[in-house]
Amino acid sequence: MKQEEGRRERVANLGSGRDYLAGAINVDLYAEKADIRHDLASIPYPFDDNSFDRIHALNIIEHLDNPIDVMREIHRIGADGCLVDIRVPHFRSASLYEDITHVRGFAWRTFDVFLGDGTVYGEYADFRFEMVSRAYTPYLFPWLYRLLSRFPVLTDNLLSKYIPMASIEFRLRVSKVR
Repeated sequence: MKQEEGRRERVANLGSGRDYLAGAINVDLYAEKADIRHDLASIPYPFDDNSFDRIHALNIIEHLDNPIDVMREIHRIGADGCLVDIRVPHFRSASLYEDITHVRGFAWRTFDVFLGDGTVYGEYADFRFEMVSRAYTPYLFPWLYRLLSRFPVLTDNLLSKYIPMASIEFRLRVSKVR
């Protein structure tokens, strides 16, 4: 995304929790410190269309009942080209089950339904993102998880039964062009 000269990047930190980001608009219902108190399960979010150049949604989407509506709302408040960083627990992660407020786990291709070329699961979304990157996050041995990220189908379907998974980090780009 091309940044206008002299304009600061507009950043939203959705579900900020203890990770308060200076310079961002930190949104959380329960955090001790937040700029905006809002239940992220309640849509619409209190922002205008195209409000942000970057959105962080780290360890929050797994707590929400309707991820398609959440992603639609993230798309709405993100400007065209907005980078969206998402971290969610892998579906085989112990942390998925340790937190009673987690609703679901995620796989390598979970967000493919939102991609322009994402015909894997059907047409559930009338909005699009581009996949910039995705990677399994390590418990230990970062080199191992970089390797596992090169073989996601094998990792999700077989290797994750034997190698502990923590989470998956996705970087998406909002695409407003249809």
